[in-house]
Amino acid sequence: MAFDLPPDLLNRDDVLEFFWSFSVFECALKREGFLQKGGQDRAEPDWEKFGKSLKGRFDPEPIPGFGEAVERLKNLSPQRQVVEDGQLCWRPVTQRSDESDEQYVLDLLKTVRNNLFHGGKYPDGPIAEVSRDREILVAAISVLRACYELHPGIKRWVDEPS
Repeated sequence: MAFDLPPDLLNRDDVLEFFWSFSVFECALKREGFLQKGGQDRAEPDWEKFGKSLKGRFDPEPIPGFGEAVERLKNLSPQRQVVEDGQLCWRPVTQRSDESDEQYVLDLLKTVRNNLFHGGKYPDGPIAEVSRDREILVAAISVLRACYELHPGIKRWVDEPS
C-alpha cells in the first residue's frame, strides 16, 4: 500500500467528485439544522433526521435516473468493514426493520464515504473489485446529487454563492 492516488480504474475524477460533493452536502445538512452534538461537543450532521425528512420522497421517481441509481446502490450493496475476532472483515449493510428506504440508502452513502475516507477500501493492498467499486461510486454520486435536489433547504445552502 502506498500514498499513490486511487487506481486509474477507479476514476480519480469520480473519487474527487464524491469527496467534494459529500463534504459540501454534510456542511449544508448542518447549516439547515440537521445537526447533532457529537463527542466533545463536535457538530455532526444528523443523517437519521435528514432521512426521516425525506420519507416517501424517493417514490415516485422525483428526478430522472434517480430510482435507477438508488436500486443500483442497493443491489451492489456496499459492505462495511468490521472487526471479528480481532481481524478486519467485511459485512453486508442490511436494512433494519425500523429503517425507512430513505434512511437505508443514506446509510449506504455513508458506508461508501467511510470506505473511501477512512481507508476501508485498501486494507490488504490493491482493490480486488475495481469495476464494482466504480459502479458503487457512480451510483452514490447520483443518489447524493438527487438528495440535494429533494430538499429545498439543502439545495439553497449548496447553491449559495461563495
